[in-house]
Amino acid sequence: MAENKIVLHPVDPWAILQDPSLLLDSLRQRGLIGAAYSHFGELHYKAGPRFRELVSFKAASGGGGEPAHVSLLETMADPGFLGGANTQLPQCPGCQGRLADWRAQLSEWQLDRHRYAWVCRRCGRKLRVEQLDWLRNGGIARYALDLWGIHENEAVPSPELLEALRALTAQVWTYFYYRL
Repeated sequence: MAENKIVLHPVDPWAILQDPSLLLDSLRQRGLIGAAYSHFGELHYKAGPRFRELVSFKAASGGGGEPAHVSLLETMADPGFLGGANTQLPQCPGCQGRLADWRAQLSEWQLDRHRYAWVCRRCGRKLRVEQLDWLRNGGIARYALDLWGIHENEAVPSPELLEALRALTAQVWTYFYYRL
């Protein structure tokens, strides 16, 4: 069975989650998450009472597939690529050229994350990793909030949820769709 989720993460790939329990408590108070449970040995949270308000489902979809739940990928030592099987070629924000060699550049970036500049082969522009446009199909971060059971383009995080995450972490957040 395919795993589908929305992955929310800070735009800044170097951002660190200072207090995971504070974030989770706040998300519980806001109604995004409910009771904790073990999901294949990992800590997940049932969808809270306001989950469907904080995650806006498109009218036709209704989110009728797998049950929604939430997990937190806690801070890793270094930013990592978080994409899945649906990852498409990222795009240069300058010329909209696709970075066909993104996997090779990702490998190079992983060797020197602080100084590596991605290069657009079309326009020659040098880019920091956070400047790439992953077209809502990938991202790079040190930590993330996963909203499981949501298929690609089936729903979006509400402005209220994104603003709450920004206020709690002092970071601007973005999201993408993940399918394995």
